[in-house]
Amino acid sequence: MKLNFVAATGLLIAALAGGAAHAQDAYPSKSIKMVVPFPPGGTSDFVGRVVAEQLGKELGQSIIVENLPGAAGVIGTVDIAQSAADGYSLLLTSSDVTIVPSVQKKPAYDPVKDFAPVSLLLRYSHYLVANPELPAKTIADVIALAKAEPEAINFASGGIGGSNHMAGERFQSFAGVKLTHVPYNGNGPAITDLVANRVQLLWTSLAPVKGFVDSGQLKLIGITSSARAAGTPDVPTFSESGLPGYELNNWYGVLAPVGTPDAIVQKLNASLNKVMAEKVVQDRLASIGAQPAADTPAEFGQLIAEELTSWRKIAEDAGIATP
Repeated sequence: MKLNFVAATGLLIAALAGGAAHAQDAYPSKSIKMVVPFPPGGTSDFVGRVVAEQLGKELGQSIIVENLPGAAGVIGTVDIAQSAADGYSLLLTSSDVTIVPSVQKKPAYDPVKDFAPVSLLLRYSHYLVANPELPAKTIADVIALAKAEPEAINFASGGIGGSNHMAGERFQSFAGVKLTHVPYNGNGPAITDLVANRVQLLWTSLAPVKGFVDSGQLKLIGITSSARAAGTPDVPTFSESGLPGYELNNWYGVLAPVGTPDAIVQKLNASLNKVMAEKVVQDRLASIGAQPAADTPAEFGQLIAEELTSWRKIAEDAGIATP
């Protein structure tokens, strides 16, 4: 009987292991929804579509990008947090996912507890972009104008608590100036008003504004990285053009609802690592100055936890809080 019990137990374990392996091999068996929590036309949408196209080829299924904008990304983020944890609902997210709850009194989601980290995708820096009518060529010029007329310069963002909002707040703190923040429902509308000179400044990646820069409708003032970007060697860093020590880096990654089977998370992670290593993806993302940074789910989870803590401190120091 003992031998039969042991044998039966072994068969059961093997069957369970085989079932898990089969589930992983069978996934995905249908199209996958990837929510981008911002409107079309912005950096998030650009990154999401580049990654979705290649990930679909890697997995052999369509990745359907769905834009669900609103509340600085909260609407789309909550949608995925409440979705079935089966691997067919994913969130293309940015560092905003740790910033937004850090400035809210009652956050609508917890980036640590409500999601299964899948993979970091890339890191990138913001550019400070200006309307050509603003009489400033350098960061030092912007600071001088802002000191001469406090709150007279409007800076746009994709929403309260978003990365470009926090970039502007950090700039004001570093430079000792006061600007007027004008939040929008995503970067797309903010860029539209920047071109129309309804606002004068915007911190953003290069991709969504490059066409306007090339045509002379917008101009680049500086980049928030520690060194100049290879694609824009003539654009100085903040540190070298008037604001020593100012630096800000952002990232994009993929999250799934908490409880998504580990086998599926690992398969997605491996596929995304392959996607980010492809030259066609790297070439397209180079337009925003992005550096591929795919990692493990555990490493991505650690990054999210650490940034949630650090952004809370920055928000407290800047006195930013939303209902």
